[in-house]
Amino acid sequence: MKKAILIGVLVLVGVSVAYCQHFWFPYTWHQKMTIEVEVDGQVLTGASVMKVSWRKNDPIGAANGPEWLGGIRGEAPYVEIPGRGILFGLISVAGHSSYAADVATQMMTGQKGWARGPQEFSLVQAAKGQPLPIPLDRYPLLVTFTDITDPKTVKQVDPENLAATLGPGVSLKRITLEITDEPVTEGKIEQVLGWWLAQGTDRRDPPPFHAPNNSPRGYETIGITKFIMKSH
Repeated sequence: MKKAILIGVLVLVGVSVAYCQHFWFPYTWHQKMTIEVEVDGQVLTGASVMKVSWRKNDPIGAANGPEWLGGIRGEAPYVEIPGRGILFGLISVAGHSSYAADVATQMMTGQKGWARGPQEFSLVQAAKGQPLPIPLDRYPLLVTFTDITDPKTVKQVDPENLAATLGPGVSLKRITLEITDEPVTEGKIEQVLGWWLAQGTDRRDPPPFHAPNNSPRGYETIGITKFIMKSH
């Protein structure tokens, strides 16, 4: 009898461990996004390391939602351009809130849609140490502020025409992504947007603002979580 109970307990533990490994132990990696801007012949760079986590949704959640759940911890990269402003590459874009979590797998597989699964995640994890240029159609949303102390002055920036927003002689050289062992970037966004973060509360983020664009609704909503994510 005791032997049967022991076997039952061991089976239950084994099933529980397998369940946790399948649904709760995530695939993770650190990715470094670097923006290179050329200003009057001089190259300026800004980079940020983010942690990406993916895990399989549980059966109940997957029945009514996505098969895989992704998350980001880190900050948007930015480049300071003296006398011109600061160029940011945001963590998410309209219609694709998981942009930063998806970009690596999409690049490795060449897929434009979702590229989520053990094979895709393993490809990313194995690509460590080699900066790869991000294709134009997978660039992050680029924005700047006419007045860095006023979020209402946020503007969307055309990656193919930085000069239109940041002045003559400014162009985007490239944006790269690298899988790395470097630690997650922390504290840089607070250095330039700390005043905006301070407007938040324990339960609410600071208020979002609108960046005019050519979309049907005429603007992109810019909230602080497009600049920094502290969860996951």
